[in-house]
Amino acid sequence: MSTDADKKLLAVDGLSLQINGASILKNICAEADNREFIGLIGPNGAGKTTLLKSINGINKGSGKVEICGENLAGMSRRVIASKIAMLHQDTSVAFPFSAMDIVLTGRYHQLGRLKSERPEDYEIARKYMEFTDTLKFETRPINTLSGGERQRVLFAKVLAQETELILLDEPSASLDIAHEEQIFKYSAELCRNGKTIIAAVHDLKTAVRFCTRLILMKTGQIIADGTPENVITQENLSEAYGVKALVYKNRISGMVDFHIPGQADITRGVKIHVIGGGGSASGVIRQLYESGFDVTAGVFAHGDSDLGCTEVFGVRALVCQPFSEIDDRAFEENIELIEAADITILCDMPFGHQNMRNLEAAAHASRLVIIEDGRPEDRDFTGGSALSLYNALKKKAIVIDVARLHEVLP
Repeated sequence: MSTDADKKLLAVDGLSLQINGASILKNICAEADNREFIGLIGPNGAGKTTLLKSINGINKGSGKVEICGENLAGMSRRVIASKIAMLHQDTSVAFPFSAMDIVLTGRYHQLGRLKSERPEDYEIARKYMEFTDTLKFETRPINTLSGGERQRVLFAKVLAQETELILLDEPSASLDIAHEEQIFKYSAELCRNGKTIIAAVHDLKTAVRFCTRLILMKTGQIIADGTPENVITQENLSEAYGVKALVYKNRISGMVDFHIPGQADITRGVKIHVIGGGGSASGVIRQLYESGFDVTAGVFAHGDSDLGCTEVFGVRALVCQPFSEIDDRAFEENIELIEAADITILCDMPFGHQNMRNLEAAAHASRLVIIEDGRPEDRDFTGGSALSLYNALKKKAIVIDVARLHEVLP
């Protein structure tokens, strides 16, 4: 005999749905428990939105959806609204209600028929509007706000329902980069505090970064369900998206990461040599690789994180022994690669006696780009010797910060 402790917050068993004779969902079986942040991923037409609407009782199919052991099919809309909240992708609102009025509609399931909102409803609404940075729009008509601002107001409405389960359909579709980051951070925080969120997510890298679990769908079926590391594999991405992806562990974030080759990977015939170390070159190498340049790098000491990055992307790199000065062989090979390169990039790396020969080699560049994000004086650990070489290089180089690197690339 099962107890309440045995019941999952959400249990979907054999859910199938047909629309106009077309099979949209096919025998979906899945569960969700407290504190999970689940990302629904998959190509367009995979059935992500349809599944969310089915979990929320909007779409009626065969099979069973249970919330805390209770069948959704026997619940009224008011009862469902007390258990499940859903943020839809469409942010359009037909009437010029104030943002506060919109958020207060999330409280309707708590009120009796024709009863007005209570002071505590306004308090809850303001709490979530403050949480989503929309309280400043409290009196503004919703149709005067931008799509992203409306999306955040509607997110506050969803939160004001105060349900255990929250469904988000492409929650960042109308948001700029800053607020996209914010809404996923909010969601992760809510899950840590006890909520469960299932979100249809278009951006796989965002899903990997924030979600604790991923469900990969294709043509109405679940083809993978598990941790990001177990779902984001070369085989799964090939089956779902029809692409050949490079999947690896990002040494910077520690998370699974991937690169999907495209037209940008067609070799441009431009050779770029990267000089770095201590993690200063990893982002640059990745950017160049994904832009399709012919990249070489070095000289790195064994164990350097930049060296690990070159291994991931298959970039030829020169290596020397750790805690030792660059030997003659590596120094000469470095010069050869620099002289063969159309551009040499000197990254924002620390300078020590072990890597000073990298600076000496950089003097052989026909076109030198120096990335300077911080004061070079703060990176010099040679008592000024390396700084002297560096300042001499700057006289013949283009000096930029890393955010402007694209401006100097062909």
